Amino acid sequence: MDRPGLINKVKIKLDEFTPEGVGFPFEDYIDPILDESGREILKGSPLHLLTPTAIPTAEVIYDRNKAYIPMPSDYVKLYEIKYPLWEKSVRRTISPEDPLYKIQENEYTKGGYSRPSVAIVQTSVNGGAVTKYFECSKVVNEGGAITPIALYVKSDAPENLNDLFSDAITWLCASKLLGIMGYIDKAKLALEQFSNSLMSLASM
Repeated sequence: MDRPGLINKVKIKLDEFTPEGVGFPFEDYIDPILDESGREILKGSPLHLLTPTAIPTAEVIYDRNKAYIPMPSDYVKLYEIKYPLWEKSVRRTISPEDPLYKIQENEYTKGGYSRPSVAIVQTSVNGGAVTKYFECSKVVNEGGAITPIALYVKSDAPENLNDLFSDAITWLCASKLLGIMGYIDKAKLALEQFSNSLMSLASM
């Protein structure tokens, strides 16, 4: 669906919930909140409904049996990373504050190839600039080329997402706008419609 079509769907949903004769005074809010809603959809939707994009791996840094993959600027969430020797893919990132990260840092408790992890870290590697990386545990570089499966979900305009999401996006956007207008109860009802729409997609 194109952008005007999504905006029109939002307006129709707002008309359902605003009292008769009350105009919608926040026309300029629709565009940015539609973008915000689209990003939330990407973050919260099951991976099988999303289209992955390859993570560039040309500038991967290997250090102390770890791989550091630079994070793309339009990153929303991880889709999959798997190095050749790993026994399974990683589809969820952790942070340095996560107990699992501390386990991986310990020589006696780290998981090795059977329990790999991917952490999002902001650091300097080998004296380079401080930047965000996917820090992949247990990757041994013996001098040859290592080609991982590396995929992520990128930020995108809501009109570029699968048409299946149009109902969920517009319900979420309407809920946010109703909240701004002060119709808290109606915003909750619209949010319930959003939740129902997303649940039906998740079961597909």
